[in-house]
Amino acid sequence: MPSKSAHLLHTARSLFEKEGFHATGIDRILTEAKVAKMTLYNNFGSKEQLIVAVLEDSSASMIDRLEQTAQIASKDPYMQILAIFDAFGDWYTDPSFCGCMFQAAVAEFPDPDSLPAIAARKHHERICTVFESMCSRAQLADPARLAQKLAMLASGANCVARQAKNRAPADDARCIVELLLERAS
Repeated sequence: MPSKSAHLLHTARSLFEKEGFHATGIDRILTEAKVAKMTLYNNFGSKEQLIVAVLEDSSASMIDRLEQTAQIASKDPYMQILAIFDAFGDWYTDPSFCGCMFQAAVAEFPDPDSLPAIAARKHHERICTVFESMCSRAQLADPARLAQKLAMLASGANCVARQAKNRAPADDARCIVELLLERAS
């Protein structure tokens, strides 16, 4: 059985994904999680800190999922990069897909110095690191710059997918990725 703080984190994540950060009040989260207000304050300190914890947890989950997907798909890092965009396509067609939580954080917290915006930026950096590692292992030209481009394509596909509710944005991004990878080979 998960701890009260883990349950609160999971509940908050689910609500934030579906309804947004500002639209989801603390009382609603506490009611859904069936925990006392002290559980929130003792474990997270504030709603903003809870949001940051949710973003960090979501980032760790996503990075882990992407790395596992890549490893299962192929030993070839070139093919692993393509597999990530295939995985995005699967994610976009999942009925629970509500869009990118990190883009939502940046939209709802426009101050780049806000803690949620910083957490979203750190997630982007982690995505870049995953891609850069694969690009380096594939011996592609300028892995750091290529990783930035791949992360931007992934982010753009996520944004479009929220509206499209299908895999087309991931498939289109994958086609562009193939061109970038060929060019960098």
